[in-house]
Amino acid sequence: MIFNIDFSNLTLSQILEYARIAIIIFDFILVIATIYFFLKALKMRPKFNADPNRAPVLTIRKEELLGKWSEIMNKFNDGRVDSLKMAVIQGDALIDSILKGAGLEGDHMADRLDSIEPGELASFEDLWRSHKIRNQIVHNEAFNLSKSIAETAVRGYEKFLKEMKVLD
Repeated sequence: MIFNIDFSNLTLSQILEYARIAIIIFDFILVIATIYFFLKALKMRPKFNADPNRAPVLTIRKEELLGKWSEIMNKFNDGRVDSLKMAVIQGDALIDSILKGAGLEGDHMADRLDSIEPGELASFEDLWRSHKIRNQIVHNEAFNLSKSIAETAVRGYEKFLKEMKVLD
């Protein structure tokens, strides 16, 4: 027998000492098992090989944004009130998707804009002005959108896109 211990004559402190030793051995076994399974999991991890012929994700996103911006500008250049409204609303949605993609949190675009310090973004005031125009279009049926007001909104969005290097 490895351990020749007479448990009948043990005091409480001796029992606790043996329990402590057993727990230390158990902890050691758990640490070894954790390391073993971690190393096994690393081997199972998928390998990601960069393909130099594939366009980077940011380039793809930029192309997508440029396509959407082109559609917005076509609506704006159409000049009809309905087209102007759609240009402003879609411009706002485009900017909001960029803000979400940047990790800004909030339920609405206004919440995301609130999380930006005015000094962090040169186009901040223009962006807020554009968003307020969009809100007037969406929430106020009596709002009369003129070409100049729509242009103010679109130019605010454009200024932001240039600052973010989406537009040249």
